[in-house]
This record gives sequence, structure tokens and C-alpha cells, in this order.
Amino acid sequence: MKTVIKLLFTILLIAQTTTINYAQNNGSIKKSDKQVFILGKKYYLHKVKRGQTLYSLSNAYQVSIQEIISENSALLSGRLKSGMELKIPVAEDITKVKEGNDNDFIYHTVQAKQTLYFIKNKYHVSEEDILANNPQVKGGLIKLGEVLKIPKVSNGSNQTESDYYFHEVKPGETLFSLAQRYRVNITTINRLNPETSQGGLKIGQTLKIPKHNYSISETLIIDHNNSEEVQYYDYDPLYFEEAGTIPCNEFHYNRFIKFKVALMLPLFINENNSSSTTSSKYYKNTEKFFEFYQGFLIAIDRLKKSGVSIELFVYDTQRSLSKVQDILNKSELETVDLIIGPVYSENFKLAASFAQQHKINIVSPVPQSSSSLVKTNPFIFMTNPSQGTKIANISKYLANSYDRSIIVIHNGTKQEEKSIELFKSHLVKTFASYENINEIVFKQVNYKISKIDGVLDALSIGLDNIVLIPSNDEAFITDIVTRLNFNKNRYKITIYGMKSWESFRNIQIEYLANLNCHYGTTSYIDYDNKTIKNFLYQYTNAFNEEPGLYSYLGYDISYYFLNVMKKYGKHFQFCLPADMSMKKSGLMYSFNFQRLSPSSGFENNWFGIIKIDKSYKLIKVK
Repeated sequence: MKTVIKLLFTILLIAQTTTINYAQNNGSIKKSDKQVFILGKKYYLHKVKRGQTLYSLSNAYQVSIQEIISENSALLSGRLKSGMELKIPVAEDITKVKEGNDNDFIYHTVQAKQTLYFIKNKYHVSEEDILANNPQVKGGLIKLGEVLKIPKVSNGSNQTESDYYFHEVKPGETLFSLAQRYRVNITTINRLNPETSQGGLKIGQTLKIPKHNYSISETLIIDHNNSEEVQYYDYDPLYFEEAGTIPCNEFHYNRFIKFKVALMLPLFINENNSSSTTSSKYYKNTEKFFEFYQGFLIAIDRLKKSGVSIELFVYDTQRSLSKVQDILNKSELETVDLIIGPVYSENFKLAASFAQQHKINIVSPVPQSSSSLVKTNPFIFMTNPSQGTKIANISKYLANSYDRSIIVIHNGTKQEEKSIELFKSHLVKTFASYENINEIVFKQVNYKISKIDGVLDALSIGLDNIVLIPSNDEAFITDIVTRLNFNKNRYKITIYGMKSWESFRNIQIEYLANLNCHYGTTSYIDYDNKTIKNFLYQYTNAFNEEPGLYSYLGYDISYYFLNVMKKYGKHFQFCLPADMSMKKSGLMYSFNFQRLSPSSGFENNWFGIIKIDKSYKLIKVK
């Protein structure tokens, strides 16, 4: 316990220093002198200081709170925190430039009677390209004298004439016959030749027809004998090997039982002690691990008040393999009931081997690079679901979408292609339980090759289009979301993206809301929840700062596993598959551990679905 007291003192010292430095920055808000242009729009870059609120920022910059939130996706899932850098729109018209050229754009000044249709044909670009680079244009209406940024068409663009046939309409030809002849969709011909959707075909008319379709349509055959049903393994060959193991329904906790817990984190205590006297910053990137430990302590304090006796051993791994080995060599490690950490892969692998040898349950609080580790070690608990588990859960959620158009947009990377194949496999297994469904249509678009043309080819008019984009590439996501937003009135679109999009600086949250954006997540905080408010109050009082995401993680892991031990004892792993009541929702993380083979460890199978609603709030839908 001396180690715990010393570490807690260190944390409080750092927290107090941070508070003092922040206090010096309180007062009236000074506008930032940093300004940038993003997608043709001008922003201030403002670094948040302690005591500043969305209300005070709104007043200082003369923009609405809603505008600030819509431009900063990080505000969707968390509160305003000191140190955050926000994009705040400049409350003035975008600076106009003289008509001229640069490396990427042509600047065109709108003349009398010119329309978007005239300008897109003049420069051989799409209307979507013009709107994407000129967000000030509302509803497709341009003004006399307005300066538009027109992207230059590169030689490799899909907009060059070499990528199209130019067909002169002859007597007797129809849109259907031309679509059959050139093997393209009728909607593609209409889109590239808007006059056809109004007046039909005319003899002698020249049509622009792409030389190929950019989307791949594939029919997935459903095998009803190969379902995605989860199997539970109640019998464990290790169960009766451990002397003194008590069956699940026979364990009864009493105040004389003391659980020994080892917590291993890369805290760099000495480095933080030496730097905390001169700076409020933590050594390297250790702040999140101090947050984890502080959240862990809040949970232990609550458990102790409920009568649970805990002896906590805290070890600083310093992200060193040799340091971890020194820790494992300590005699007390063989007698602990639970190990949490280490966090880095090589360190965890070493500790997991020790845990297996001594039959001690070990928890990985963060994702590990090696997913095979859990398959051969029955004492491992992975709190973060694997990529396959995440995709399987999304597949189950989409099982009600068989009557919709399912489209995946990707950039052709190996990781994306791997995810797509995994998704197809899980999707087929999920639909196996639907006896009346024997096949589903699955479309893929390589955006790197086809750009927006391929996406529009794949979208269906009149159907709900489920669009999955398995990418973390900010430039790619910003581009495709912007262009899809300009087509939201023509197509019914629901996007399924990734949680990482929240941190993207250039993406417009308004567009994500318009496109009914969903994403899967392992975490969710409802700040209106009473339990969350109590935790915020308790944490702030203890450490003089608001909790970070790792604070919630530390609390949830500590509270869940110690409660399970209280119910079943240190051999709780034998009891979880049979007890469905142990599916628990924490402050931010939820747990539903499953062992899918008799010799494997446990993986958290909980994966939630979040959507962004029209008021830019995150809503939990699953």
C-alpha cells in the first residue's frame, strides 16, 4: 500500500500544478490570431483554456454555439476541455479573390446569365465538384460577381473525354437499348445528360456515355446451414485442475476475503515527479495512464464503501520489457487474484504467459496487436472487441436491411479489402437464419478509381441506400461525405462510418447529420445520466480536473471485474458464460465476455451503434 500512497501523492501534486497554471489563463477571451482556409471556408483556430465555455466562445467570436459544435466533431462525444483546438468560423464573407489560376484551382468570376450548368460544362467538371469547393453556394444558386473555385481537371481524372463515348442518337434508339449496348445504367446516362430526363431522346442528339461502370454488383448466396449463432462453452477442461476451485453457485463473499489485484501501467513516476515542479505537462504521453489509474481509484473507493476488501499492488512498467520481467519475478505476483495490464503488446504478452503459468486471470484494458494471443490462453480477458467481432455485430444490426441497397465505398487499400471480405462473410452468416432470403445484392465502389461517378452509379433511387465506408483516411472521408451531402435530396442515404471520424477537423458535422451517419463503438457516455454526473462530481473533487476517456475506462474495468470476483471468487471465468446477467453497462464501456472455444480466453462481445441526429447529438440506437 506504500506504493499506492506514493503514487496517489504524485497524481495530486501534478493535478494541483495543472490547476495553478490554468488559473493564470482565466479571464476574458482573446480571439486567436491563427486563421486557416479549409474547403474554401475561413476559420479561427482557438486553443481552449480552463474556464472557457461554449457560451463564452460564442460571444467572443460572434457565432452560434450550434455552429461551433457543427464544425468540431470532437464535441459530439465529449465536453469542452482545456487544451482542445477548435475550428471557429470567421463571421464574415469568405475573402474573394481576383479571377486567376493557381496549381489546383481556376478562380472564375460569375458573369451575367451564367449558371452552374454553364460553368461546369465550360470547365469540364461536375456540379458536385463546384459545390464541394464553394460551400458558400446555397441551394445551387450563384450570384453575379461571385468568385468560384473551380478544381482543375488532371490528366488522370475520370472526367477526361478519353473515358467516355460520345454517341449520336439515331432513329429507333431508346435509353434502354443504349444502356444495354454500352452496358451501363440508365440512371448513369441521365445523370451525365440531364436533358434526357426532361425531354427524352432526340434524333441527332449527342450523348456522353462512360466506357464502363465503376461499381461492382455481386450477389451473395445465403447458406442456411452456416449461421452466425454464438456457441457457449459451459464445460472447461481446466475447471477441476485447480485445487480449491469453488463452483459458481457455491461461492459466498464475506469480509474476511481480501482480493489481491496487480495493476501494471507505464506511468514513468520518476520522470513525472521531476517534471511536475516546472511544468503542468505529463512526461511524454503518460497522461492517459494517470487518468486510467485515477478512475480505477474512484471505483475501488466505491467498492470498499460497499464492504469489499482489496489489496492493490501498483507497478510502473515504464514501457520496458525488462522492467515487466522484474515485476513478474516478485514473489507477491504469484499470489495475486487478478492482473490488469500491462498495456503495450510485448509487455502484455510476457505478463499473459506468466498469468497462464500460474492460472491467474489477466485483463487487457486496450486493444492488442496480436489477436491470436487470446485464442490459446484461457486466462486472458480482452476488453476491446476484435475487428471481426465488431464487423459481426454491425452485420447483425444490418440484418433488417435486406430490402435495401447495401454499398461499400473504399479506396482499394489492403486493410479495407480485408475488412470488406470479412464483412461479406459475416453478412452471409447473419442472413442464414432468415429462411425466406436466399441471396442479397452487395455493391462495391473503388472511390480511388471511380470518384463520385461510381458512387452515383451504385446508389438506387427510391430505395434506402446503406453506405458503408470502412476507412480512417480523413481526406477521403471528407471528400465523399461532402459529395454525398449534395445528393441527399435525390437519394435516401444512411452512412455507416467509424468512430475515428469524430476527431476529423475538416468534416462537416451538418453533412453527417444530413446523411443519417451511424458508426459502431465500444464506448458511449450519456452526460445526462445521473450516475455519470455523480462520477464527474466525485472525480473533480478528488483530482481537481475533469476525467478523460481513460478515466472512464479505468473506473469501468475496476468496477466490473471486482464485482464479478465478489460474486464468484477469483475463478470467475468458469461462471460467466452460464450467467447472462453479467452483461454489464458501465459509465462509458459495456461488457459481455464470451469464450468461444474451450481453450481460448474471453473477448468482450459488446459493440454499440451510435447515430448523429439533426441536432448534432450522439444517440445510442443499439
